[in-house]
Amino acid sequence: MQFGGENASYALLEVGSTNEYAKALAKAGAVSGTVVWAHRQTQGKGTRNRTWESLDGNVFWSGIIQLKDIGRPFTELVYVNALAVYNTITQYIDAPAQAAIKWPNDILLHEKKVAGSLLECGKFDAQGKPAWMVLGTGINVAASPRTHPSMLYPPISLKESGYDVSREAVIETLNTQLGTAIAAWLQQGFSTVREAYLAKAFRLYEEIAIGITPDKADYVTGQYLGIDEQGAIMVACSDNTIKKFHSGDVLVRS
Repeated sequence: MQFGGENASYALLEVGSTNEYAKALAKAGAVSGTVVWAHRQTQGKGTRNRTWESLDGNVFWSGIIQLKDIGRPFTELVYVNALAVYNTITQYIDAPAQAAIKWPNDILLHEKKVAGSLLECGKFDAQGKPAWMVLGTGINVAASPRTHPSMLYPPISLKESGYDVSREAVIETLNTQLGTAIAAWLQQGFSTVREAYLAKAFRLYEEIAIGITPDKADYVTGQYLGIDEQGAIMVACSDNTIKKFHSGDVLVRS
């Protein structure tokens, strides 16, 4: 699957949210691989309706997949996309070991957040299956948002880390990496994706906490065992149970 090909790329000077723009295109039947990116984003958003501060020179990117073109469970795309973003970041740094994937799809560089993704679906049928998915990704290329004391993983940019690269180059790499990751996933299945993801997973086999409510008031702690074949994170708790979650935030370090 090719992303950002001829007649399937929208480069905007300014937009409220690339995801919202892409969702409107997806509803109208835009083909898989259609890409929206913007120089400025005025209403960027992250997971759980958090604000994504959009600074000039960074990547604000959304790609469309019509799920009729995908013959596998669409939920697996969370991990396929995370690998593609990770592989994009590591194209521009000296040592891939400097980067890691914090479950489910934040990319950390020196344990600081350099990229994150928001995947959204729409047009659900009677069985609850969506017709399309928008994969939205923000990458701190030129600058990082303001740091707040409450941030467990403060932001960082590629430039602040000593890597001077253009936004356009990163977007081109992301287009290529996502197309490559999806092709490999469709050919080889989820087990290969899962293995590659866990090889890059932040704090695997260590103590973590999973925030399971938007306000982070409720959380579960335990050893991060990995992800199962259905894409759920597995946590070994102190009561000798293994709990699984399909959504949430990895909150704290031991």
